[in-house]
Amino acid sequence: GDSAVSRTARFTPLLTNPRLDTFYYVELLGISVGGTPVFGISASHFKLDSNGNGGVIIDCGTSVTRLNRPAYIALRDAFRAGASSLKLAPEFSLFDTCYDLSGKTTVKVPTVVLHFRGADVSLPASNYLIPVDDNGRFCFAFAGTTSGLSIIGNIQQQGFRVVYDLAGSRVGFSPRGCA
Repeated sequence: GDSAVSRTARFTPLLTNPRLDTFYYVELLGISVGGTPVFGISASHFKLDSNGNGGVIIDCGTSVTRLNRPAYIALRDAFRAGASSLKLAPEFSLFDTCYDLSGKTTVKVPTVVLHFRGADVSLPASNYLIPVDDNGRFCFAFAGTTSGLSIIGNIQQQGFRVVYDLAGSRVGFSPRGCA
């Protein structure tokens, strides 16, 4: 009910896919890295077409956010440029951008903001630079997909209260909403 809807949440409208009504589709307009919109990413990369193809879903059952390949490459390259002072490490599993942070207590990384219609979601660094082993290797927690469908996964949702307001046909994000 209304009492469950966070007053601090930023909301984006839910989109409907006439061919597949089991997912929560949203409109992702772009992504910023280090305060600058990523060159090569536009809303057209994430468009849900009239045949129900493409689009972006919010899915807590998918760990890693997957973006269509051109958008992912642009995001990855922008992040790499902003994190160029960090020592690169070998790839790990589906992650092609990893860093050796062994021996470091703090590091400076560029910010990442997801720009939805009506809601800018600024991710904490722990939601996009994650440890993958016990040796100090951290990887950029996004991946590409050859599918036209992009998925905002649960690593990027961690620490947010994600409000599914189905009566209002919208999804909201409230930072620091969960422990």
